[in-house]
Amino acid sequence: MAKQNLTIVAVGDALEASAVRATLEGFNYRTTTHWVGSRAELLKLLAGEIPTDNDVILSCHGDDRGILVPDEPPITPAEVRDHAHLDGKTVINLGCRTGAGDLPDAFRSAGTAAYVAPIDYPDGSAALAFVNNLYFLRTYDIPLDQAVQHAAAVHPECGQFQLHHA
Repeated sequence: MAKQNLTIVAVGDALEASAVRATLEGFNYRTTTHWVGSRAELLKLLAGEIPTDNDVILSCHGDDRGILVPDEPPITPAEVRDHAHLDGKTVINLGCRTGAGDLPDAFRSAGTAAYVAPIDYPDGSAALAFVNNLYFLRTYDIPLDQAVQHAAAVHPECGQFQLHHA
Protein backbone atom coordinates (compact mmCIF):
# COMPACT_ATOMS: atom_id res chain seq x y z
CA MET A 1 0.00 0.00 0.00
CA ALA A 2 1.22 3.48 -0.81
CA LYS A 3 1.69 5.79 2.13
CA GLN A 4 -1.46 7.63 3.12
CA ASN A 5 -1.52 10.84 5.12
CA LEU A 6 -3.44 11.45 8.31
CA THR A 7 -3.46 14.06 11.05
CA ILE A 8 -3.42 13.40 14.77
CA VAL A 9 -4.63 16.23 16.98
CA ALA A 10 -3.35 15.69 20.53
CA VAL A 11 -5.27 17.60 23.20
CA GLY A 12 -3.87 17.14 26.69
CA ASP A 13 -2.28 13.75 27.38
CA ALA A 14 0.44 13.06 24.81
CA LEU A 15 0.93 9.36 25.63
CA GLU A 16 -2.11 8.14 23.66
CA ALA A 17 -1.28 10.31 20.63
CA SER A 18 2.34 9.14 20.67
CA ALA A 19 1.28 5.48 20.80
CA VAL A 20 -1.24 5.98 17.95
CA ARG A 21 1.36 7.79 15.87
CA ALA A 22 4.02 5.11 16.35
CA THR A 23 1.61 2.31 15.49
CA LEU A 24 0.12 4.01 12.44
CA GLU A 25 3.54 4.88 11.07
CA GLY A 26 4.32 1.19 11.46
CA PHE A 27 1.23 0.56 9.29
CA ASN A 28 2.80 2.81 6.61
CA TYR A 29 0.78 5.97 7.30
CA ARG A 30 2.48 9.36 7.12
CA THR A 31 1.30 11.24 10.20
CA THR A 32 1.26 14.91 11.07
CA THR A 33 0.73 15.53 14.76
CA HIS A 34 -0.51 18.79 16.23
CA TRP A 35 0.17 19.13 19.96
CA VAL A 36 -2.68 21.44 20.95
CA GLY A 37 -1.94 23.91 23.71
CA SER A 38 -5.21 25.84 23.87
CA ARG A 39 -8.87 25.76 22.89
CA ALA A 40 -8.15 28.62 20.44
CA GLU A 41 -5.63 26.39 18.63
CA LEU A 42 -8.09 23.47 18.57
CA LEU A 43 -10.78 25.73 17.09
CA LYS A 44 -8.32 26.89 14.40
CA LEU A 45 -7.60 23.25 13.51
CA LEU A 46 -11.31 22.44 13.35
CA ALA A 47 -11.98 25.58 11.29
CA GLY A 48 -9.34 24.64 8.72
CA GLU A 49 -7.16 27.67 9.52
CA ILE A 50 -4.43 25.14 10.31
CA PRO A 51 -4.47 22.50 7.54
CA THR A 52 -5.23 18.86 8.30
CA ASP A 53 -5.36 15.72 6.18
CA ASN A 54 -8.58 13.98 5.09
CA ASP A 55 -8.34 11.58 8.05
CA VAL A 56 -8.17 13.33 11.43
CA ILE A 57 -7.77 11.54 14.75
CA LEU A 58 -8.70 13.59 17.82
CA SER A 59 -6.75 12.20 20.76
CA CYS A 60 -8.55 13.94 23.59
CA HIS A 61 -10.81 13.58 26.58
CA GLY A 62 -14.51 14.33 26.51
CA ASP A 63 -17.65 14.35 28.59
CA ASP A 64 -21.28 15.40 28.19
CA ARG A 65 -20.21 19.03 27.66
CA GLY A 66 -17.93 18.30 24.68
CA ILE A 67 -14.20 18.06 23.99
CA LEU A 68 -12.15 18.78 27.09
CA VAL A 69 -9.21 21.17 26.90
CA PRO A 70 -6.91 21.21 29.96
CA ASP A 71 -7.45 24.25 32.20
CA GLU A 72 -9.98 25.80 29.79
CA PRO A 73 -13.70 25.44 29.07
CA PRO A 74 -14.63 22.48 26.83
CA ILE A 75 -15.31 22.83 23.10
CA THR A 76 -19.10 22.49 22.91
CA PRO A 77 -21.23 21.12 20.07
CA ALA A 78 -22.40 24.71 19.38
CA GLU A 79 -18.79 25.84 18.93
CA VAL A 80 -18.10 22.94 16.56
CA ARG A 81 -21.20 23.94 14.58
CA ASP A 82 -20.19 27.61 14.53
CA HIS A 83 -16.47 27.24 13.76
CA ALA A 84 -15.60 23.88 12.22
CA HIS A 85 -15.08 23.39 8.48
CA LEU A 86 -14.27 19.72 7.90
CA ASP A 87 -15.64 19.18 4.40
CA GLY A 88 -15.20 15.58 3.30
CA LYS A 89 -12.96 14.63 6.22
CA THR A 90 -13.18 11.49 8.32
CA VAL A 91 -12.84 12.35 12.01
CA ILE A 92 -12.05 9.67 14.57
CA ASN A 93 -12.60 11.12 18.04
CA LEU A 94 -11.15 9.08 20.90
CA GLY A 95 -12.62 11.26 23.67
CA CYS A 96 -15.21 9.81 26.01
CA ARG A 97 -18.87 10.66 25.24
CA THR A 98 -17.89 12.46 22.00
CA GLY A 99 -20.18 10.08 20.10
CA ALA A 100 -23.19 10.94 22.27
CA GLY A 101 -25.48 13.93 22.57
CA ASP A 102 -25.22 16.72 20.01
CA LEU A 103 -21.54 16.37 19.13
CA PRO A 104 -21.96 13.87 16.25
CA ASP A 105 -24.56 16.15 14.62
CA ALA A 106 -22.27 19.14 15.11
CA PHE A 107 -19.43 17.34 13.30
CA ARG A 108 -21.79 16.28 10.51
CA SER A 109 -22.96 19.88 10.12
CA ALA A 110 -19.28 20.84 9.82
CA GLY A 111 -19.13 18.75 6.64
CA THR A 112 -17.47 15.53 7.76
CA ALA A 113 -17.84 12.56 5.45
CA ALA A 114 -17.77 10.33 8.54
CA TYR A 115 -17.43 10.78 12.29
CA VAL A 116 -16.49 7.93 14.64
CA ALA A 117 -16.58 8.35 18.41
CA PRO A 118 -17.53 6.52 21.63
CA ILE A 119 -21.01 6.88 23.08
CA ASP A 120 -19.86 6.36 26.66
CA TYR A 121 -16.65 6.17 28.73
CA PRO A 122 -14.35 3.46 27.28
CA ASP A 123 -11.12 2.94 29.14
CA GLY A 124 -8.03 4.41 27.55
CA SER A 125 -6.64 1.08 26.45
CA ALA A 126 -9.89 0.38 24.56
CA ALA A 127 -9.61 3.65 22.64
CA LEU A 128 -6.05 2.76 21.68
CA ALA A 129 -7.03 -0.80 20.69
CA PHE A 130 -9.98 0.47 18.66
CA VAL A 131 -8.07 3.06 16.62
CA ASN A 132 -5.13 0.72 16.01
CA ASN A 133 -7.42 -2.08 14.81
CA LEU A 134 -9.42 0.37 12.70
CA TYR A 135 -6.38 1.61 10.81
CA PHE A 136 -4.86 -1.86 10.53
CA LEU A 137 -8.02 -2.89 8.65
CA ARG A 138 -8.03 0.32 6.59
CA THR A 139 -4.46 -0.55 5.53
CA TYR A 140 -5.99 -3.50 3.68
CA ASP A 141 -8.65 -1.32 2.05
CA ILE A 142 -11.48 -2.57 4.24
CA PRO A 143 -14.31 0.00 3.82
CA LEU A 144 -14.67 2.34 6.78
CA ASP A 145 -18.07 1.04 7.91
CA GLN A 146 -16.82 -2.57 7.96
CA ALA A 147 -13.53 -1.58 9.62
CA VAL A 148 -15.40 0.26 12.38
CA GLN A 149 -17.66 -2.75 12.90
CA HIS A 150 -14.72 -5.17 13.17
CA ALA A 151 -12.60 -2.87 15.36
CA ALA A 152 -15.58 -2.31 17.67
CA ALA A 153 -16.10 -6.09 17.97
CA VAL A 154 -12.65 -6.65 19.50
CA HIS A 155 -14.02 -6.11 23.03
CA PRO A 156 -17.18 -4.64 24.62
CA GLU A 157 -15.21 -1.52 25.63
CA CYS A 158 -14.30 -0.98 21.95
CA GLY A 159 -17.95 -1.54 21.07
CA GLN A 160 -18.74 1.94 22.36
CA PHE A 161 -17.28 3.43 19.17
CA GLN A 162 -19.90 4.18 16.53
CA LEU A 163 -19.80 5.49 12.99
CA HIS A 164 -21.91 8.52 12.14
CA HIS A 165 -22.25 9.19 8.39
CA ALA A 166 -22.80 12.60 6.89
